[in-house]
This record gives sequence, C-alpha cells and structure tokens, in this order.
Amino acid sequence: MKKSIAIFKFLALFLVLVFVISCNSSNSKNSSFEGNEQAVSKAEDMFNAIGGKTAWCELQSLYIKAKHTEPQMEIPYQSEIWRGIDKFEVVIEQQNDSFHVKGVFDETAGTIRYYDKRDTSRTLTAGQLKDWEFDHNHNVYVLLHNLGCNPQNYKVELDEEDKLIFYKDSTYVVAFGLDEKNRPHLFYPPNSDGTISGGSMFSHWGTDGGLTHSAGGHPLDSNFMYRTEIWQPSNKSLKEAFGEDIFGLE
Repeated sequence: MKKSIAIFKFLALFLVLVFVISCNSSNSKNSSFEGNEQAVSKAEDMFNAIGGKTAWCELQSLYIKAKHTEPQMEIPYQSEIWRGIDKFEVVIEQQNDSFHVKGVFDETAGTIRYYDKRDTSRTLTAGQLKDWEFDHNHNVYVLLHNLGCNPQNYKVELDEEDKLIFYKDSTYVVAFGLDEKNRPHLFYPPNSDGTISGGSMFSHWGTDGGLTHSAGGHPLDSNFMYRTEIWQPSNKSLKEAFGEDIFGLE
C-alpha cells in the first residue's frame, strides 16, 4: 500500500513538472516585447519578415564570406567571419594580394596575426578585448538572436521617424529603420561610450537556413561597401559547426 502511494505521489509530481515546463515553453514561445501596441506590432512584423523570433533564437553560430571595397584601396579584399552567437567567440580573416591578417577572440584573450613580410602577431590588452566583446554583443545578428530569445526582457518604442528602438532595463540596445518589406534596413547600435553610432544601411538581402539577412550594404558615411558571398547559419556551437581548425593562427 505504501509503495502504491509513493508511486502515485511520484507520478503526480511528474505530471505537475511536465505541466509547468509546458507552460513555460509556451509562454516563452508566444511572449512578445514590452511597449505600446503599435511599436510591439511593428517589432513583430520585423521578425516575421526575417524568419521569426524562434528561428533567430535557435541560431548558435555563423560563417560569413564577403567582398569589401574601400575608396582608399585599389583592389577589393575578402573578409571571412566565424561568429559564435550565444557567447563571445569570433574569428576574422581578411586578405587580398597585398595583405593578410587574422584575429581570434574570446572572453579570455584576443590575438591578431599579420601574414606579411613581418609575420608578426600581437595580443590585445584587457581594454581592447572588452571593446571587441562590446562590438560582438552589439553585432546585428547577435542582437537579433537575443531579441528573439527573450523579447519580454526588451521594451520597444517608435520614434518620430518610425524607427524601432529597443531598450533593456531603460538602457538603449539598438534601433532599426525598416524597409517596405519590414526588414531591418537601417541599423543603429550603441558605441561603448553610450553614444549612438552613425548607423549602417543594408541594401542587399539573402535567405539562408530560413533566415532573411543583410547580404550587402555600407555604413551611412559610405566609407566602405560589402557584398556577401556566403552566409551560413548553424544551430550548433561554433566549434561543432565549423571545426577547431578555424581558431589556428599558423
């Protein structure tokens, strides 16, 4: 009899836990941003236009290959970026016929190697590494991931120019200007000193892995242009998706 009661209590507790987990999952999936109805609706429209909050939340790592042109450079250069989305892990490699440089960064250290006649490398100071981490945390794809995972933690407002501005605990996080398809056409992340950046314009689009993303654009001052050749998302960690060898500097 006592054994039957114990089994019944265990089953009852199990069913309660299943119910709670199911409710939490449902609430998380269906949760939305804080703010007035018009701003929240606009934010939801933006995510629906680029693949949905759930899909962006599931993004764990990303590889991008792009071609850059700058007015002061005679020839374009290739840029490759491997980025962890859930945590600060970034590998950047840029090169053309005249230069080749690669940087590897995470929470513990940052190293940049210059593959030229000098063949030298340098290690970032703690302050420099913090700046890189800040830039990573305010990368457009990291921000979309964070907004998609926990929309209830962010308040959204519409300014007089119809830009969507997101706040977390009253702190400015990012602003987006949307195009006619509700895609984030203009991008205004904060600078590390708390000011707002001059902004970037996304002018070309692609869709990969169910996510619509910027496939080209430039800063609003147009001091360089980029066009994406490969945009490869993954729902695995950076090392699982793209291998340990990307972190090598040899």
